[in-house]
Formats: sequence, C-alpha cells, structure tokens
Amino acid sequence: MAESLPSWKVIETELALRPKAVTVRLALRAAARLAPVIAEGTTEYGPEALEWFHATSAVVSVVEAYTLGERVSRFTLDLAAELARGAANAAAGIVRLLGHSKAAEDAELAFAAAAFATDASRLSAAPKIAAAAMQALRVAHASGRIPEELLAADYAGADSPLWPDGEPAWSAEGRAKLAAAIGLPVILGLG
Repeated sequence: MAESLPSWKVIETELALRPKAVTVRLALRAAARLAPVIAEGTTEYGPEALEWFHATSAVVSVVEAYTLGERVSRFTLDLAAELARGAANAAAGIVRLLGHSKAAEDAELAFAAAAFATDASRLSAAPKIAAAAMQALRVAHASGRIPEELLAADYAGADSPLWPDGEPAWSAEGRAKLAAAIGLPVILGLG
C-alpha cells in the first residue's frame, strides 16, 4: 500500500520535534524536485523562464550546502531567500504583461518551495522551522507533480534518491533546458 501524508497540522507539529537538519532537508527535497517545472514557462514567457529557474536552482544549491554542513552564513541564507522571492516577483511582472498560464502557476509553487526551504534553514525556533518546512512540502504536494507517496517517504525519513523510480520527463527536460542555456548571453534592449 502506498504511503500517504498525515494532515498538515500533524506534519507541522511533528516536524517541530525533529532536529533542524532533518526538517530543512525535507524542505530542500521538496524544492529541488519542483524547481525544474519553471523551465516549462519558456513556451509562454521566453528565455526569462530559464533565468527564473537558474535563480531558483542557485537558492536550492545554497540550502543544500547548508544541509551538508558547509559553512553558509546567515547573510547568504537571507540573500537566497530574497533571490527566491525576487525571481517570483520578476516572473509575476512578466505574467502581468503576457498573461497567466498553468506554467506560471507551477513556477509560483516552485519559487515558494525554494523560499520556504531557505526560510527553514535560516530560522532558529523549532515551530517556525517546522512551519516553513511544512509549507515547502505543502506547495510541492499542491503542484500535483510530486507523487504523494514520495513526499510521504521523505516525511517518514527515507534516505533515497530524489527520484527513486526515475526522474519524470518534465523534470529532466527542464534541467536539460537550463544546462543548455547556462553561459549564453542575455540580450536586453529596446530594439
């Protein structure tokens, strides 16, 4: 039988009792899984969507470094949180100009997951850490992209690859688009 998640209130209460490193890692995994969905916005919003994904990937990398015990300053974590929110704001501006889409909704969830994971890493009070991590898990769940049993396994503490049954096509395609775009100049101008 596939695992399922308990209620969000139960998750938040239980996460407040866990060590910070475990709770932040849960939030990180939710954000890392969801980030590639941002690349789907290239159809409606052009290469800017890859810039949003790149920024979000950088945020995820900072949180990952923190969870691995690398020296990451509070200032760096603060900047990472602002970067996630800044990418969300920049994307919202483009969406206002070009129109809303399912890709924009998915990107908003990915930005939120990255911001919540960063928040969990930089907070010090267990209830606040738990609330941020629960929200990261919740937005990953709301996306419909991450199987609930995978999120439940993370919540239960399973130490498995990010995609134990193989990476979904949308995730692999998003990561491939980003890898192909890294290093290309971005041309801005009025013409």
